This record gives sequence, C-alpha cells and structure tokens, in this order.
Amino acid sequence: MRAQTPPRPGIIEALTTGLIGTARRPWLILIPLIVDLTLWLAPPLSVNALLQRFLRGWEGLVQTVYTPAQLDLMADALKTVREGMTLLGEQVNLLDLLAGSWFSPPSLIAVDQTTRLNFISQMILAPAGLFLQLPRPIASPWRAAPMEISGLWIVLLIGVALWIVAQVVAILWLRLAEVGDERQAADAAGTPTGRSWRGFPTQVAQLTVFCLTLGILVFLLQLPLGFAAALMTMSGGALVAGLFALIGGITLWITLWLMLSLYFTGEGLMAERQPVWRSMLQGAAMMRGNVLATLGLVALINLLLVGFRSVWGIVGQSPAGAILAIAGNAYLATAMLLAVFAFYRGLRQAWLTTQVAQAAALKRAETEKINRTTPNEDDKG
Repeated sequence: MRAQTPPRPGIIEALTTGLIGTARRPWLILIPLIVDLTLWLAPPLSVNALLQRFLRGWEGLVQTVYTPAQLDLMADALKTVREGMTLLGEQVNLLDLLAGSWFSPPSLIAVDQTTRLNFISQMILAPAGLFLQLPRPIASPWRAAPMEISGLWIVLLIGVALWIVAQVVAILWLRLAEVGDERQAADAAGTPTGRSWRGFPTQVAQLTVFCLTLGILVFLLQLPLGFAAALMTMSGGALVAGLFALIGGITLWITLWLMLSLYFTGEGLMAERQPVWRSMLQGAAMMRGNVLATLGLVALINLLLVGFRSVWGIVGQSPAGAILAIAGNAYLATAMLLAVFAFYRGLRQAWLTTQVAQAAALKRAETEKINRTTPNEDDKG
C-alpha cells in the first residue's frame, strides 16, 4: 500500500490567512499599537548623564596610565570613543526595553530591536555588514523633554522592570493571537472553541525564562565573532581577515540554525498547553523535515517587515502620517504573527501525519516479523 504523502504547509496561504485574520479581528493590533504610541509620546528615559560621567572617569584613568606621548598617538582613538559614547547617550532610551522581548511585535519607534519576526536582518545580515539605514517617522511634537536617569542602580532597576513588563506584554500579544487563530480555524471547520485563559501566568513564566536563556545563548554565540573582529581591528592582515570570515560564517550559520529550531516554541506552548522544553523539542522536530519551507516563511516575513518599515518611515514625516504609520506597522506585525500560527498549524498536521504513517509502518513490520517466525498449524502437523 502506498504511503500517503503528508500535506506541506504553504507560505502564501499562511500569509493570506494572517492578513485576512487581522482584518477580521482588528483589536489584535491594540498591543503593538499601544506599545509604539507609548514610545512615540512618552518622554525618553535618558542615560546620557551617566554615560558622560563614566566617560570622564575613563578618560581620567587613561591619562594617569599613559604618558603624554602615548596619549598623542592615541588621540584619534580617544576621539572616536568620545564621539561614540556621546552618540550612544543621545540615542539610548530605556523605554525601548518595552519592546525588548523575543516575542515582541517589531516596533517602528524603538531604535534597536531584535525580535523573532525580524531576527534575520538584525542577527544575520547586520553582523555580516548588510545593515540598512531606513527612514524613520518624525519625533512626536507632543513629547516632553528627556528624563535623565543618572544613578547606575536606578538604571539597572528600571531596565529590569521594563524588560519584565515587555515579556508580559509580548506574551499577552502572543496569547491573543493564538486565541484569534484558534477561533478562525474553528469557524472554518464549524466547530466550537473551548479554550480558556487558565494557566496563562505559568506560560508567562516559562516563556520569560525561555527568552532569558535564549538571550544568553545568543550572547555566548556572538563572543567568538566579537573576539575575531577585535583581533582584525588591532592587527589586520589577510590571514586575520580570513579567520574573521570563517568564524563569522560559522557563528552566523549556528545562530540561524538555533533560531529556526526554536522558532515555534511559543506556538507549541500556547496552542498545545505543554511545557516549554517539550515545545522546543517538538518545534525542532517539526522544522527538521521542513527547513526550506520554514526558512522561506521566516525570510519572507522579515523582508515584508523591513520593506514596509521604509514605507512607514516615508509616510511618517508628519504627526498624522506618523500615527498612520504606527497603525499600519501594528497591523502588518499582527498579520505576520497570525501567519506564523497558520503555518505552524499546517506544519504540525504534516508532522503528525508523518508520525502516524511511521508508527503504522513499524507496526506492520513487527506483525510481518511475528507471522514469519510463528509456525502455522500445517507446519506443526
């Protein structure tokens, strides 16, 4: 008997499902809309004074360690560090941590953000030197002056608190999207839904630990790349450049493999109500036989978000245009999340079909083996 070929999840079908599902349930865009409006309207939490104080202390230490002749040779390097710290102090806004979760919607306002939906451009292409300078919406004319946070411990406490809030908000967005996806699938099948919000605090705790662990793993993966970059900057030469390219290529490949393997962890936890470790293993197992399809979906989502980010930057050159761009980005980000859920549903169905077919084939093989080894009545006679 010929084995039934499991249905393959379709990328275009998943994207269409996400766009239609968001249009039918526009309240799903409220969370990314509120987050970006908060970042656009609220006064920035600046750490410029703290960085300048750190810079002055560092320059004083350098002046006591090196001789005047050495300081003259280091003048260009010191100037570069000074300008970099000043630019960093002007750009850093602690409120950007509200969009600092792996599961956060891609923000139009946050200066530097890496999420699951845009990690290829941020974690793969940008380290490879393919960083894009895209237009940004104008600053809000109603935003108050920045609030300076000058204490180190206060900065750390505020940062941790905002990061935890970001995890809760992002996972709430993920949960709302899962409820919307389930209702859409149930409406299409004509079956009632029976999900509840019971267990949501446990899901928040598990995915928060997952995001923290993933961040640590990515940081450890980037250490060899940073070491190679520092070595190339200090010594130069063709051999060091080749070593940097080799280490960089291996690091980026491992990062891409890790991110793809863990891409559907949130969907597994939310939709299947299973522990996060099981969701990680199941997501990796499902992706293994559909690497190209999964990579195609992830790359296309990233491309759409980056392409429309430039469109939103052009549209948002006036206050009304900026609000329209924020709403458009919230809609597109939510549609991409629903597309991931739709793709996950198809991927899981194909995986389950394969598992059932393999179990049936194994059972038939065992039955045939038993029949071959067990003598029949005629043989006994």
